[in-house]
Amino acid sequence: MTLVLILIFIFAWKLGYLKNTLKDWDLKRFFWLMGIVFFTLTINYLVTVLVLKTQIISSVTSDTGMSDILGQLPILCQKYILGIIVPLSEELLFRSYIFGSITNKKVAFIISSVLFALVNTGFSWYLLPYLILSFIITWVYSKRNNFIESAIVHSSVNLLGGPAIKLLDTFFKLLPY
Repeated sequence: MTLVLILIFIFAWKLGYLKNTLKDWDLKRFFWLMGIVFFTLTINYLVTVLVLKTQIISSVTSDTGMSDILGQLPILCQKYILGIIVPLSEELLFRSYIFGSITNKKVAFIISSVLFALVNTGFSWYLLPYLILSFIITWVYSKRNNFIESAIVHSSVNLLGGPAIKLLDTFFKLLPY
């Protein structure tokens, strides 16, 4: 899996999809990204509360079966897949390739965001939280055309989403369970 990702990176680099990747990094940009991560996790919590309170779906976990597959792996493998492999490969596909290939940036924004959400959820009620997440990540990418920034936000949300929902709910007590 890692070897395939490395080959995809080399291919994407040669085609020019990774330009601006490590350009102009500073502390200000890092704090900007952490603010976006905090905002995204808060929005994720509020959408989860809304969906569960309206009883559109009955639990926070996904019905795609991926959590069942990942649950059988050692915790380190789960974190590696969710924190590195999935965000990097999805950001390469949806932001660098799809968004970067469409000349009209508004159309590119919508297409890459909706495709990301559909691939992750199909046509289910989970589409709403994924659309919001996808819009935020695509917005981060579109600000500077920087693949690494969107990958950092995506990875952070993947790794911190569940714990953040639990932590925020200890303060706000909005979830119906």
